[in-house]
Amino acid sequence: MATTRTAQSDATEASTEASGESPGRLEIFLVADTIEPAETDLADVPALVRKAQRKDGFVWLHLVDPDEDTVDAARETLDIHPLAAADVVSGRQQPKIQKFAEHLFILLWSILPDEDSDDLVLGQTYVYIGDGWLLTVQRGEGGVLTDLPQLLGDAPENLRNAAMPAAYTIMADLVDGYAKAAADVESDLEELEEQVFNDETAEDHRRIYKIRKDIGRIDRAVSSIAAALRESTEHLEALTVGREQIVPYLHDLLDDAAGTAALINNQSRALDAILSSHENNVSARQNKDMRTISSFAALLALPTLIAGLYGMNFENIPLVQWQYGWLAIGAAMVIVDVIIYVMFKRRGWL
Repeated sequence: MATTRTAQSDATEASTEASGESPGRLEIFLVADTIEPAETDLADVPALVRKAQRKDGFVWLHLVDPDEDTVDAARETLDIHPLAAADVVSGRQQPKIQKFAEHLFILLWSILPDEDSDDLVLGQTYVYIGDGWLLTVQRGEGGVLTDLPQLLGDAPENLRNAAMPAAYTIMADLVDGYAKAAADVESDLEELEEQVFNDETAEDHRRIYKIRKDIGRIDRAVSSIAAALRESTEHLEALTVGREQIVPYLHDLLDDAAGTAALINNQSRALDAILSSHENNVSARQNKDMRTISSFAALLALPTLIAGLYGMNFENIPLVQWQYGWLAIGAAMVIVDVIIYVMFKRRGWL
């Protein structure tokens, strides 16, 4: 499927580039058996929706990092409830599903790779499902966004030939992203466990805390949407009338989200155990270092004490008057240090 930009999209991007802001994007598609770009603007969308309904299809509006004016224009065109549109303008909100009179609103967090590093970024995907239309809004927050037109273009026809199946395909891709991120975390945890419980390897504390950050982000994204899907199953199924074949997919989506949420919760507990072991290892190494330092201090202290005593200007110190006294004193220092060294060695301090 070839995707072209609409005139409205080009105008929006030109305006934002002129103002020095990051350009947003607005694309309009007609979806039935195929996905076709609509060379039109928002004013013609209501007529396109009525036409699509007659042909058993829908109109798809896709926005990427839009400004407030574009969001308001799309809201007015599709008669979206102001509260649902406000979430797009205000920024990050908790993942949720809300039922309004004329449409269903779904807010999800997307797990995205950072453009400049190997960190994970939380983007947002807003999905509005109405009668004969679908509106999606993506905000990247510095992450690499999924190409939704390409995603739907590659999907089976029964998973994109109506607004609800298309919304399912988008949600399934996001949930699959959670699962992939959780699988990467699982691999990292296995490597960390080997390091923490291997005395010959010094684990990297920075990696531990990076994984902690990744787990927190995945957990916040998937736990909320899993709960929202569970509580809103009836609302979702109500939009599948005439296309009941999508219902098993929705239940599978709920199971996948719940399973990933459970997995990431278990990973969080596993990381807590690894972190506790790491802290114990650090404490054990510090204690061992302190014992070693104390042992060397003791080895040096006794000869220093003896040398200090014999360095005093007294005549009646033993062996001072003997010509070989310095040899005897030196030998005594060595013997005492050897005895102390053997004692510390047997105790594992050296």
